[in-house]
Amino acid sequence: MKNRCFFTGHRDLRSDFSEEQAYRTIKTLYCECGVDTFLCGGAVGFDMIMGELVLKLKKECGDVKLWLYLPCIDQDARWGNEDKARRKRLIENADYIDCPQIPYNSTVMKTRNYKMVDACAYGVSYFNGKMISGTAQTLRYAKRKGRILFNLAKQG
Repeated sequence: MKNRCFFTGHRDLRSDFSEEQAYRTIKTLYCECGVDTFLCGGAVGFDMIMGELVLKLKKECGDVKLWLYLPCIDQDARWGNEDKARRKRLIENADYIDCPQIPYNSTVMKTRNYKMVDACAYGVSYFNGKMISGTAQTLRYAKRKGRILFNLAKQG
């Protein structure tokens, strides 16, 4: 658990989000904290970007692992073709995939998020301060669990 990090964040990212900063953060976790396994929920927005950055780090430092924790079998049912293709690339390059064989329902996202928190010592988020969101709920849970958290949003 101590060498794992989960991601949680919003679909819509503001102009303060920097992929360069996000990459530096995960590289620092890898180089300085010994994190070699990153858990990604595979959702559009922050999750997908972070998963792609982990694959970039994996090319640079071969022993990095990407684990996908998908919430349900039909997560991408309403997505556009570009996002479906990005998700497919993440799946094809993941080292491990956890995906309950159930369709979407009102509990799958929270269950997936809590499962990722439970498996990790670290978390990287993009949280803009919106208290009524899955990201806020996940971060509150992670704080209760004593996880070490990093927020990439300038305010939040």
